[in-house]
Amino acid sequence: MLFTTISFLVFFIGLYLVFWSIPGRWRLPYLLLVSILFYAAWSVLFAVHFLAMVAIGYYFARRIYAAKSPQSKKRNMVAAVLLNLANLFLFKYFYLFLTILYDLDHNPLFTKKVFDGWLYSWSGSDSLVLPLAMSFYTFQLIAIIVDYYRNQIDEPPQALRFFVFILFFPQLIAGPIMRHSDFMQQLDTIQPRREYGQQGLYLVLLGLIKKVVIADNLIAGIAPPFHQPESFNAASNAIAILGFTAQVYCDFSGYTDMARGLAFLLGLKLPRNFVAPYLSRSCRDLWTRWHVTLSTWLRDYIYIPLGGNRRGVLRNHLNVIITFTLGGLWHGANYTYVIWGFLHGLFLVMERLVEDGLQKIRGPQAIAAAEQPRSRWVRGILLLLQISYTYALFTFGALFFRALDMTHAMAMLFQIGTWAPGQTSEWNEYLLGMTVLAFGFNWIQNRKQDLILFVPDKWRYGTLAVASFFIWVLVGRYAPAGAAYIYFQF
Repeated sequence: MLFTTISFLVFFIGLYLVFWSIPGRWRLPYLLLVSILFYAAWSVLFAVHFLAMVAIGYYFARRIYAAKSPQSKKRNMVAAVLLNLANLFLFKYFYLFLTILYDLDHNPLFTKKVFDGWLYSWSGSDSLVLPLAMSFYTFQLIAIIVDYYRNQIDEPPQALRFFVFILFFPQLIAGPIMRHSDFMQQLDTIQPRREYGQQGLYLVLLGLIKKVVIADNLIAGIAPPFHQPESFNAASNAIAILGFTAQVYCDFSGYTDMARGLAFLLGLKLPRNFVAPYLSRSCRDLWTRWHVTLSTWLRDYIYIPLGGNRRGVLRNHLNVIITFTLGGLWHGANYTYVIWGFLHGLFLVMERLVEDGLQKIRGPQAIAAAEQPRSRWVRGILLLLQISYTYALFTFGALFFRALDMTHAMAMLFQIGTWAPGQTSEWNEYLLGMTVLAFGFNWIQNRKQDLILFVPDKWRYGTLAVASFFIWVLVGRYAPAGAAYIYFQF
């Protein structure tokens, strides 16, 4: 069930009324039951598989917590992490692995063919189906297992709370990727709160506009240049990439808004996953604002274990590139995602090299002088240049993120780089307008408080009721055929 469907609305209203009607001690079991039913509505077989993986994670978490020696703790942690990664590899990366073998085997540098054609014909792209939300729940399971190993959780695993933590349906399908500290302590004190109800309704409505009115309507205009880049001129290809940045932001942050809003309505708070990423001033700033829970996960469970910045400058730069390349691979079993992740790691390293070089050239006194207060106009121009630079790099990476494969990505890059002629897309003006609107939502998101909190308390529910009416009119008027969220495929 998509959050934007009538069937989900009926499902949520029913569970919401029951949830707040039953005694408090039954709310967690009820929440677990409806979360299992929500996932099973997609696939009963994969729901059984999912529950088995959570049960295995719970088993190892208990063993790690109860282990008497560091060696035993480590053995159980390694076994649990490897099982989760093996499960992810089988369903998500096995086909990519076979494709890499085939590509290497048919490289012109090698004359002897080991696998020949049978390998590629057997490993069709439809040979394995990816279970819904596998990447998200795998990372969440690994995080809690490793946190138990690191002694960052000082309470024994409790089955009901553990299962609800992994299976909680609003964030189950596409995040945010929760950590123990984000969620577990709330499960013992679930109570209705007026401010949570108001924020929840506001976020659901905001997410609905982003997803249905903007993101879903951009699909038709973006698809033609990405599918046939050689048929369109340079401007149309470039504008299609801009349109995709608007789509992916509104789609994913819209889902996160709705997930957080639904959780608020159930008395629970989820972490923020987007903080106005398109207003970032640098690549480093961008990754504290875009998909925040993934960024922090990659930092804590890949970058720091690799050595972080503790083993010299060169090793630090290599760790950054490895971390982001693996982050790209997490998004999908395709060369394009690997290139996308590698590029963002490279951007961060280059930015750091430039900063270090300028500090050496200018010296501390020049840097201190440059940081003195400037006029409003100078600050505004510098801010605009910083935002434009960061957004331009993000847009360049988005070309690879959305491309069907490397052939299409290079064709689009060639069209833009050579300013090649071709037909002009009829969607150009629309895509540009929606991109500007996406920046408007970044401005809304950049505020320290949700806009609804600026409305006097006694008028909030009335304001939300009026807003709900107009938003449902917009949805009914402008909603295309229901489209799955982009991040469902990850």
